[in-house]
Amino acid sequence: MGTKCSRDRLPTNSSCLFPKSSLTVVLAACFCGIILLPCARAQEGVAGDNPVASKPKQVQRLAAEAVKAEALIRVQAKLVTAPVTVINSNGDFVLDLKKKDFEVLDNDVHQHIEQISLDLQTLAAVIVVETNSTSGPLLDEVRPLGSVFSGLMLGPEGKAGVVTYGDQIRVVQDFTRDSAKLESALRGLEARGSSIHLNDALVRAISLLENRPKGERRIIVVFSDGHDLGSETGKEEVVKTAVSAGITIYGVGFSPSRALLGRQAKAPEITAMDASMARPVPPGSALTPTAEMNTYDVPTLPVVPLLLATSEMVRSPIAKSVLEFYADRTGGVCYSHWSKKAVQNDLNRIANEIQSQYEIAYVPHTPSENGFHRIQVNVDRSGVKVRTRAGYFAGGTNP
Repeated sequence: MGTKCSRDRLPTNSSCLFPKSSLTVVLAACFCGIILLPCARAQEGVAGDNPVASKPKQVQRLAAEAVKAEALIRVQAKLVTAPVTVINSNGDFVLDLKKKDFEVLDNDVHQHIEQISLDLQTLAAVIVVETNSTSGPLLDEVRPLGSVFSGLMLGPEGKAGVVTYGDQIRVVQDFTRDSAKLESALRGLEARGSSIHLNDALVRAISLLENRPKGERRIIVVFSDGHDLGSETGKEEVVKTAVSAGITIYGVGFSPSRALLGRQAKAPEITAMDASMARPVPPGSALTPTAEMNTYDVPTLPVVPLLLATSEMVRSPIAKSVLEFYADRTGGVCYSHWSKKAVQNDLNRIANEIQSQYEIAYVPHTPSENGFHRIQVNVDRSGVKVRTRAGYFAGGTNP
């Protein structure tokens, strides 16, 4: 009988093994297999019926390339941001909304909201004050307001500047977070001249804010009777530059009747202030909106998409003043009840609004469409009012 092969050791008798020639062939085949195996694996997924069996490194590489391509597309697209104020029927700010509760339309096209936040951004503000002879009697109520701005509105990192208009446009205080400097600038307000160049003053304020970092929240707070006379800048240019720079305009209106008290001792004459006050409708004429508009020094609003804006923002086809017109189109609000207590309440309200706004961001589906893009924001909740900026201009301007 031949010797049995053991699993524990090789037998001394080779009768149970392959012949030497066969053994040589087997060893050669194994050696070639070791060499050819990597080559065969390298071909895996190139030819055959199962290309999905890719290696982890290949999957990671493809995923990284996809992420890189997506990031490149997002860099090339413009991210549009808009502060949104939501108020309920009681006049309180609504602060519990989620991303799913909002709908954003860009030129009536539904948009995907990239992000939404209630986090307060660093604030950059310009305080614009009318300091001509007609507003002089009211400046005493503005001078002590520096502490309200620095203590309540700006926050620890916010900065504010001050621009006045009377005899000329003046930057009386550049951007500062120093509360003492801001309070000093407002205490030093003086009535000079008689011009009412509100538009030119706003353009100066806008130019200051345009140079601020893009991540800052930009606002203008205006103390004015709300009328313009003789500015080199038109209303449409003010709105266009403001919305293009992402600036919201808030107005605190001087009372014309209070301002008139400081001029009663003067000889009767038609002044710039008189020109902007209401005049009687001609006898026999019906009191229509058109006739009523013509009794004020506020030009008829041109019918263009920019001026029509969104239905929620444009509360009336007739603005009571140019200042209210600007507030409507930029997403702000204009308060017109003038008294010392009312002014401080109005500023408190503005400060609370800024701290209660949602910041919505989206990439437009049609970024190649140049011109004005109207923004409309809807909220899926009954009994609320929504306010945001009218839109932005595409084609060479920053949204």
